[in-house]
Amino acid sequence: MSARELASDDRASPAPVARAARASLAEWHGRLLVLAAASVPVGEGLALGALVTLLAMLVVRRRDLPWAALRRSPAMPTLVGFGVWLAAGAVALVIGGEGWLKPGELGRWLPLVAIPAVGLTAPMVPSRYLRHAVTAFIALLAVSCLFGLVQYGFNVRPGEWIWRRASGVASQARVPGDFERTVAGGFYFHRLKMAHVLLIGLAALVGRQLYAAMTRRERLVELAVLALFVTTFFLTYARGAILALAAGVLLALAFAGRRLVLATVPVVLVGVAVALAVPSIRHRVESIGSQDASSVRALIWSQAVRIIADHPLGVGLGNYTPVVDRYYETSTPAFGVRTYPHNVWLAAWAETGPVGLAGYLAAWLVFLGACVRTLLRRGPAAPAAAAGLFGIGATLVVGLTHDVLYHNSVALAVAGLVGVVAALIARAGPRAGAHGVEASTAP
Repeated sequence: MSARELASDDRASPAPVARAARASLAEWHGRLLVLAAASVPVGEGLALGALVTLLAMLVVRRRDLPWAALRRSPAMPTLVGFGVWLAAGAVALVIGGEGWLKPGELGRWLPLVAIPAVGLTAPMVPSRYLRHAVTAFIALLAVSCLFGLVQYGFNVRPGEWIWRRASGVASQARVPGDFERTVAGGFYFHRLKMAHVLLIGLAALVGRQLYAAMTRRERLVELAVLALFVTTFFLTYARGAILALAAGVLLALAFAGRRLVLATVPVVLVGVAVALAVPSIRHRVESIGSQDASSVRALIWSQAVRIIADHPLGVGLGNYTPVVDRYYETSTPAFGVRTYPHNVWLAAWAETGPVGLAGYLAAWLVFLGACVRTLLRRGPAAPAAAAGLFGIGATLVVGLTHDVLYHNSVALAVAGLVGVVAALIARAGPRAGAHGVEASTAP
């Protein structure tokens, strides 16, 4: 080859090479998204590590960031709401007089970074990786459920050194009221984390069953996985999650046709009857409104109300736990559970004041509103919107009685759901009307 031909090749090659490099990065970016989704049911440390790699890839691909797509996405107003909440919390740190954010509290907010990370990643990768990510999450969650059933059936414990500790880890690995019996806690060895992450998995499967077009084989396989999830879910004995599951199902069914509702309700009732036939589960459900449970929650909530009364503009983001300790000392010094107020709204108000609470509330309402509008239009994003409505609605119901988003695994699952659903709704566009349901883009 002559020197002129070599020079001609050098001049012609940069553009194709650059395109190939961008395509290769997009493929790797998609694989990292799948890895992050698969990591959530396995463990928090691995999932946080995968989130860091996803953020690193966003930095590498910063010139390809889809800002226009993000502006059209429901993720943007959701992020603005969270931004108001965080800003109000930062201001409260300055004016609240309770000191700065404690380093140990940083871990509670880190998982929420997954919302913009996934929201930005989803439009930047081939659509098949969105399907692969949801499939990976469901598959690994199914493996965790199988392990959970083994835990429950054979009374497998998380290790004697943990089991013997008088800690939250040990107590949440056992059946309430029966310390010698292990719950179906999956790889978390924690019944609440397992139950609340399962709500996200159930949301994805129920959304597809109700709104996605599937082959008979696909539907039967996913129904079998759904049955596995429900079985494991009830064996976590999480009372608040049971109420949240009922709320999520009702929200998803609210936009289904009458025939589909009439076909679904008997199946749900049979499942409930089977669950209640187990005495330990029935006793747990009956205890939801018990005086003991109500009095404990009332005591915990009352401390948050006292803090709000004394600090109307908030004590500052992450300051609730150290501040509430002295309130317990003056009222009930023998009470040992001195963490957050077991209510996400009280926590937001106590830490960030009314402005932060408004931003926090708006963030979720905007996202839920986008899901409702998409379901009313139907179209290819309907299964994703149903999953978002079910998952976030159920999570917020749990948030009335639990500090649900302060478990990293749950926060990562919720953030991933918000990011993927928002991207799929934006990708479908406002004209995704009555053209049928496209299963290929649904979680």
